[in-house]
Amino acid sequence: MITVLACYERISLYHTMVPFFLKERSCRKRQAGKIFHFTRRADWCLRYDGNSVLFMERCFQHREPRDLAPDELETMKRLRDKYKTIVFFCGQGEAGTNRLDLLPFVDQLFYKSVFTDRSNYLKDLYGKNLFADYYHRRYGVTDDPEYSGGQLLSAAETRRPELSWNIGLGTYPRFHWPQRLGTALARSGMAGLGRRIGGKPAAAGLPRPSDFSGSRRSIAVHARIDPVSCLSIAYQRRLFLDLIAGFRRKDLFLTGMVPQKQYYRELADSKIVLSPFGWGEVCFRDFEAILSGALLLKPDMGHVTTWPDVYIPYETYVPLAWDGSDLLPQAQRYLEDEGKRRRIASNAFEVYQKALAELPDRFDALLGEFFP
Repeated sequence: MITVLACYERISLYHTMVPFFLKERSCRKRQAGKIFHFTRRADWCLRYDGNSVLFMERCFQHREPRDLAPDELETMKRLRDKYKTIVFFCGQGEAGTNRLDLLPFVDQLFYKSVFTDRSNYLKDLYGKNLFADYYHRRYGVTDDPEYSGGQLLSAAETRRPELSWNIGLGTYPRFHWPQRLGTALARSGMAGLGRRIGGKPAAAGLPRPSDFSGSRRSIAVHARIDPVSCLSIAYQRRLFLDLIAGFRRKDLFLTGMVPQKQYYRELADSKIVLSPFGWGEVCFRDFEAILSGALLLKPDMGHVTTWPDVYIPYETYVPLAWDGSDLLPQAQRYLEDEGKRRRIASNAFEVYQKALAELPDRFDALLGEFFP
């Protein structure tokens, strides 16, 4: 059996841990016995656990790019001394250099996205991610507190960050209150019940849109974007919103904030959805756009490798320059070409659906290292 030490945040419960819960449910149906023991208590692991393999999921999660605190570092040292194998599933949304300080204590370190060009792991990136570094260098954006540098890898270590899966495995639509209740139940020891309250994961089956980005949709470009708090990470969103505000044809873009139910109704009525980066490159909005049947318009994702991979240029999404210089021309081009717009939106749904069908084999391959 594998011990899973999880933090049970909303992203944890409804996205990152989807393969664990699906596998456990499948084993129960086949009466194959439990594979995992779930806990959120590191002290229980250190005192009582008799298993030799530990999976850690989104532990020590921090919004700001900082390294392990002294007490967290001590916990990792003690866990390393106890377990034969430690596998860490990092909670970072971006492909970057966050959490590299865990490498001395773990056997495998998985990320939702990794750099396609592994030489990026050799760079001291501002904010520990490539797009924050881009806006810092090009526009002089700085954070408060100021970024002070981070751990880098040697050339021999650049293959150690490994790819797991991204938030595309999660539950959509994401209704806040049921998921908050489910998270509270999970933290109280009822993870299975909490997981069921928040809805089914996309991997359990995708409802197909009745219309892919067609002319009957009344919203041209859905751009209701909420900037995140970290300045260097949020700058892209602020930049795109500022550009929209200055366009002569800003009427093409629907901006501002609305209640969640209205937000989902609007997505289903949108031809195009603009989805800048958030805390990471891969965003909830990407998959919400695809599931609603809209065309995904997004800053270029060529620097990352991720899975499910719905980022094939001009096949599953339309890429944009990071400075937003082609935002209006690309939007107008695809608003005027319904055939291409519908083709890309439909293809994105098919690619997404095919990837989700591969999840059981992908997760079994990972577990096969521990259950030959």
